[in-house]
Amino acid sequence: MTDQPDQWSAGTAEDLVEDARSLGVKISQRTVTDYVEVGLLAPPLYRKTTQRGSDRRVYPPEQRRLFYELNAAKLRSPLSRVPQRTMIPVVLYVWCMNDSVVPDNQARRALRTWAQSVGISSEPRRKSTANKVVARFADPAATTGQRRIAEQWLRDGEASRKPNFDNIADALSAVANPWRARGLPEIVRGFGPAVAPMTTDQAVAMWELQLQVNEALAFEGVPEHVLRRAREESRQNWQEYQGVRADWASQAGAMADIFGLPTDQEQAARQQVNGFVTVLGNTLDLARPTFARAEARARARIR
Repeated sequence: MTDQPDQWSAGTAEDLVEDARSLGVKISQRTVTDYVEVGLLAPPLYRKTTQRGSDRRVYPPEQRRLFYELNAAKLRSPLSRVPQRTMIPVVLYVWCMNDSVVPDNQARRALRTWAQSVGISSEPRRKSTANKVVARFADPAATTGQRRIAEQWLRDGEASRKPNFDNIADALSAVANPWRARGLPEIVRGFGPAVAPMTTDQAVAMWELQLQVNEALAFEGVPEHVLRRAREESRQNWQEYQGVRADWASQAGAMADIFGLPTDQEQAARQQVNGFVTVLGNTLDLARPTFARAEARARARIR
């Protein structure tokens, strides 16, 4: 966060509007309300100061500064228009790392917005993503036809937001292990660091797990106490991961970039939120059955 202003006090919606205008950002009080609805701000606090009424609600100093910083970040963005959903990871990053700024009810709302926006992209971007995923897993011996089939399943799944994980897993397995039809079905390639190799089926299981969690978050179906429990586990996992990140990157070969340190705040925020979502899947007891299905799928394929 920036260092200006140095001191913050509680403020009304009007104060927040003026804070934004001091940066050169023109907004209305309706925008402040919108920020609350999507989870970029917590609801303002009620103040009863008279026997029969109350003063205008106020936002705590931490929330007022958060609003200021979000608008400052918008100014730094190269985009002419910054969608509100693109700022959500920053709020969730703050919640994951700090207990004093973003309350749980705001985080729950922000997670809803995050989950509802996951997978929204243009056709050119879907195509680019599919090409990169297939290129990451494909063996040099994989045919053009095998690659195109895998890319199409990935693109269709993202476009519909209802991926056919069985078909995606089979198609990625075919490009990753193209020799398996030649009499060696027991050999399956592993990817990533040697201490924690991952197969294509496990990668697809991870995507399936994240989708299940996002479906629950999109309807605010996860209680706040469960979110807090997952956050504590995520924090511990995150600290442990920092200790092995460099070693895993050195072992990961072509996948070394996924273990690299974030290059900017947005990347760091998204990395943190994705990690939390995965941990939450385990907290919700979704991980074990999902990976069991992936293992059964892999075994069925080699029979």
